[in-house]
Amino acid sequence: PPQIILRDHYSHKRNLRFMKRFSYFPLEKASPFAYFPLQFQPEASIDVAAPYFSNQIETARLTAMSLPNDMTLVVKEHPAMAGLRPASYLEKVARTPNVKLVDYRIPSEQILKQAELVISPNSTTLAEAAFYGKPSIQLGDLGTTLKLPNVHRHTEMKSLSAKMKEVLETRMPME
Repeated sequence: PPQIILRDHYSHKRNLRFMKRFSYFPLEKASPFAYFPLQFQPEASIDVAAPYFSNQIETARLTAMSLPNDMTLVVKEHPAMAGLRPASYLEKVARTPNVKLVDYRIPSEQILKQAELVISPNSTTLAEAAFYGKPSIQLGDLGTTLKLPNVHRHTEMKSLSAKMKEVLETRMPME
C-alpha cells in the first residue's frame, strides 16, 4: 500500500540523516582493537550459516566482553545498510561497554590496517583481512572463507576468549 511505501521512504531518509550526523568514535583513538563489521541483514550467509550469531548487537557485546584486557572492539555498520536500521540500533551499539562504533564511511582497508584481529560471522572483510595478514575468527559455519590462511573457525561464545588469545599468539608476522 502507498502508506507503507511512504513510511519506509521517509524512515530511510530520517535514519540516513541520523547516521550522517552521528558522533562516531574516532578510529585513530582506538588502539589496540579487534574489528567486528556488522553484516547486511536479512542475509542467508548470517541467518542460515551462522544463526546463533544473527543478533549482531548481542554478538558484539559478548565479543567485547571476551577480548583481552587491553583491547577494545571497533564496530562499523555495513555500508549497504546505511539508513535501513533505526537510530536506536546504532545508539545501542555505541552504548555497549568496550565497543567503539566508527563511521560507516571509513574504508574497511583503513580499519584493517590498524586492527589486531577481525571477528565476524561471515564477511568479505575476512577475505580482505587475508591480504593484510590479519588473523580472523569466523563465527559460524560458512565454508568458503575457511579456506583462507588467516581464518579460524569458532562456533561458541563461551570459549571465544581463549580462541582469541590462541589466534593472537600464533599470528604470523608480515614479511
